[in-house]
Amino acid sequence: GACEAQASVAEGVAAGNGVVIAAVGVDQAALVLAVRGQRLAPVPDADWEAMIAKADVVLLGEHHNSLEDHGMELDVVRRLHRSAKAQGAPLSVGLEMVQQRFQGALDRYVAGDIDEQELYRATDWSRRWSWPYEPYVQVFRFCRENGVRLVALNTDNESLGKVELGGLEALQPEEWLQYIPDKDGFSKMGGDPEFKAYLGAVVMPSYTLHARLGILQQTVSGQVLDQPMSLRNFVSGRLLWDETMAGAAVRAIQPPQGSASGVPGKVCVLVGGDHVKYQYGVRARMERLARLGAAVKDGAGAGRELNVLSVMLNPTPSDTLAPYGVQDLMLEMPIRQVAAAADGKPPQPPISIPLADLILMTRGTTSAA
Repeated sequence: GACEAQASVAEGVAAGNGVVIAAVGVDQAALVLAVRGQRLAPVPDADWEAMIAKADVVLLGEHHNSLEDHGMELDVVRRLHRSAKAQGAPLSVGLEMVQQRFQGALDRYVAGDIDEQELYRATDWSRRWSWPYEPYVQVFRFCRENGVRLVALNTDNESLGKVELGGLEALQPEEWLQYIPDKDGFSKMGGDPEFKAYLGAVVMPSYTLHARLGILQQTVSGQVLDQPMSLRNFVSGRLLWDETMAGAAVRAIQPPQGSASGVPGKVCVLVGGDHVKYQYGVRARMERLARLGAAVKDGAGAGRELNVLSVMLNPTPSDTLAPYGVQDLMLEMPIRQVAAAADGKPPQPPISIPLADLILMTRGTTSAA
């Protein structure tokens, strides 16, 4: 069964049977596993490197407080940098943790004009991102030392707070242009069966959890609400968050202004796992925006198909759609079951969306469903 398959993967690593071992910190290692339907398959090192070389975008779905996850992120960024350098492609690292108004601070840090403490203050980290700063510093330093651009992905609190208070209609025209330049595509995506399944399976439970914890009484910008935030405004805020990050990441891929080579860049996105799993957080939005060139003001990216590699870091059953108490990962999100044909032919298998392309797991962690 699947549990035995996971066990055999661990044994293969222990025996040195060609499964990639990616360094995490000093004395930990990660398994690289491909999602294949309901099973996980070990990825040989050569295949892992080839995937990175082909990717325009690598999405890393982290637990914000996990040192193991941050160690794996550094390893992936190093690999991407090596690959991008060989291809002559500029590399950027996109950060959910930093809001777009602070892009200048990231640029000054990479240029060596400010240090980590000044960057912490300049990005208003303690107020706008509640998770610890220190685990990210190793990636920041690598980027500064190697000239890798850091990109602020997230929506400014000032704009997100408006939406949480009054819905998307509260945004000003310039905010729509900055965060949601593709209004039609953004709206049409809401009707996709895949997105509807994602909304019900991922976003709605998040609202329920926030309500249970009693944290819907104020917006991210600190405005106290007379009543708990409505489901409509909570969902609108979440979709704005994802659309904003997707657009900023797509723009980071475009060749730099004045670039002689015109070679598109690569981007590694550090983001919470909820925005990566089952594709309809950031990935599907990036793919849509890149095809339309909608995220780029001059349309330079129009018609481009992105090669996106989505990776979940150390996912637990609760990170997936596994029922409470189940100890296995749920590797697919079902969309719908196609009914049996009238002539009595058996029904087609259910249409489903994978958890991610790959899973990176520290040894000895959970198994797959």
